[in-house]
Amino acid sequence: MLPDFRVRQRDYLLEILRAITQELDLDKVLARILNIAIEMLAGQAGLIALRRGVLDRQPGCWRVAVSHGIPPVFLSQLEPLLDNIPEHEDPGRYELPEINRLLQGLTRAASMGLLSGVVLPLIARRQVIGVIFIFRNYLGVFSSNDTALLQSFADQAAIAVYNAQLYTRVRFEERRMV
Repeated sequence: MLPDFRVRQRDYLLEILRAITQELDLDKVLARILNIAIEMLAGQAGLIALRRGVLDRQPGCWRVAVSHGIPPVFLSQLEPLLDNIPEHEDPGRYELPEINRLLQGLTRAASMGLLSGVVLPLIARRQVIGVIFIFRNYLGVFSSNDTALLQSFADQAAIAVYNAQLYTRVRFEERRMV
């Protein structure tokens, strides 16, 4: 007898989460997370935008850290728009909705309404560190199971990114002190 699809989905998620939390190279972690998110959400393309200065307390502007399947022209138009998002004490309540609105609007305009987007916030240690945005060619409503699965993935992905950022910073400081 085959296991329930939802059980297989969760097993697959756990396997993926183990893989991304074992890697400490930030670029590899980001690329792996993005590829998994695109696959899980049946997307065509995606990007991860990170807040600058989460670890070193610099003013928090946003930047596209990694993308897949997105033309460079689109990214070049996006970067200045992300820079215009004002920093706020509660980014989950103010910055994330603004990024979602911006990316959804650009997606609809650039694709003439043929693409939609899904945003997964990356929150670690009660700090918004980034977002995953997946472009899809259909509108879809997620079931409560899908939503729980995606939130679990985003939470684990945020921890993996945060750990990789810490590791990168420690390596930089070690090299600086030598």
